[in-house]
Amino acid sequence: MPQVTISGLHTDKVTNQLTTVDYAHHEIHGGSAYFVVYSGLKDDTQTIEVRIQTPDTRKWAHMVISIDVALASTAQLWKSTTMTDVSGNRITPMNRDHNSSKTSGLTICHTPGGSESAGAALTQYIGAASTNGRVNTGGGTGSRGEFILAQNTAYLIRVTSRADSNALSIILDWYEHRNK
Repeated sequence: MPQVTISGLHTDKVTNQLTTVDYAHHEIHGGSAYFVVYSGLKDDTQTIEVRIQTPDTRKWAHMVISIDVALASTAQLWKSTTMTDVSGNRITPMNRDHNSSKTSGLTICHTPGGSESAGAALTQYIGAASTNGRVNTGGGTGSRGEFILAQNTAYLIRVTSRADSNALSIILDWYEHRNK
């Protein structure tokens, strides 16, 4: 059966059902979706950190932040961090459309400089400790929801291990869209 077009909409060739792509998926096809992963193997109380700096433009990042860990950990998020960018630790965002030459407006670095003394805006405890501080199973946190990051703002994401020999990952998945 040939593909049918109804007022500019497309249907599946076999089932004649309307085919759609959600907006975030549309941004991938438009070359405006990006991805970063930062991981480390850490012992009890050791951390991995990622600092995100948004540009002072109306092109805003719509971001899903995921934390994956093998053992018990604490994930935290700060908005307006005092931690500083370390250019030698910058992570280049990967465009999800490998045919696109577009680049992200965000500046992201791991292991930022300075210290953070303010309280975190968000804290999540991942995994459950059993005897001797060990975890029976690992865990992860994530959300299908997204944060729209504020323009010209620095964010800090920190994951602290609560066990030895723990695999920690910070996963950032976003698209950039001009606010109207």
